[in-house]
Amino acid sequence: MLVAAIASSATVARQHIAPTGSAEEAPPADSYPGITRPRDVGTIALPSAIVVKRVMVEVGDRVAAGQPLLVLDDDEARRVVRDLRFEVERAKAQSAQLERTVALLDRSLNALTIQATEANGKLAVAQRAAELVPNRQLKDSPERAQAAYDQAVLRERRLAALANGGVVARQELEDAQIAVRVAADDLAVARRAAEAASALAAAQALQAQTQADLQIAEQRRQRQDRAGELAQAQLGQTEAQQKLAIALERLEDLAVRAPGDALVAEVLVKPGDRRLAGAPLVKLATVNPMIVDVDVPPSIVNGLARGDAATVRVGGSTVEYAGRIKTIAPLPGDGGAHSVEIEFDNPAAALLSGQNARVRLTPRRRS
Repeated sequence: MLVAAIASSATVARQHIAPTGSAEEAPPADSYPGITRPRDVGTIALPSAIVVKRVMVEVGDRVAAGQPLLVLDDDEARRVVRDLRFEVERAKAQSAQLERTVALLDRSLNALTIQATEANGKLAVAQRAAELVPNRQLKDSPERAQAAYDQAVLRERRLAALANGGVVARQELEDAQIAVRVAADDLAVARRAAEAASALAAAQALQAQTQADLQIAEQRRQRQDRAGELAQAQLGQTEAQQKLAIALERLEDLAVRAPGDALVAEVLVKPGDRRLAGAPLVKLATVNPMIVDVDVPPSIVNGLARGDAATVRVGGSTVEYAGRIKTIAPLPGDGGAHSVEIEFDNPAAALLSGQNARVRLTPRRRS
């Protein structure tokens, strides 16, 4: 069973046992009073909702690691397994659908990229072929208009020379001059038409390229969105599979077991109880080792260090337990004393919390 141990209060609310041993003796002058408590108190909870079928321990019981504490209802466990299996299958189907969508978008992107590349190549070839076409085959091309203009100019010059010699009539020269002006106008129009056609072709090519780029960009955006959804779906599938594995493990062993040797400090459920995920079920107190909290004056705290030896007497007993300093509070309390935790072994778990104790400290010699 997956057991979540949550640190809680260090003091266990339970009955005190009466001191044993001979008559009380006067405490040593160099000892300090304290109260015993468990080293820690852990709360057992489970990560999913449960129904308690049987409680197998009572407050005060000593339990060993792995010992069953509670038995859970198997019907509830089977229902949880059934629901989690459905959730896993749903998550798998969602992931598979998104994987197919991403693969389809990849193929579409690849096809669009190839088409755009081919279109650019065909455009370049067409432009080169157009450049290689002889200009004389192009109606009203700037080159043709330029040739007509040059021809008109030459004719006008010849006629001017002949008219000056009286060979041709003046009217024929004027007609040639008009033809030159007409040819000049045709040349200007042809040049403007060629420039407009070139600009139109460039604009059409840019428009086609832009549309292809937009299609590719949109496909990439959709792929990125679907890839993000796929990652989330795969994460949900992994979480569902983990929950299912935990539920199957619980179904095989419906007992909640102790994580270690301890005393049962509190049982928070009874048979038939239904608890939500994370609700506390049982509190266990670790009483081996035990802890005694004592206050020491500032005059000696500087001579102490963690790990220094200490001797503990519990109640009126003359039995002494070997201990060691676990922690030293760096700041004094309201009364000016420093709180010191003394840890000592309690292998038989004979000593319980809440008993009066006296602690004698034995600082190590330091140079």
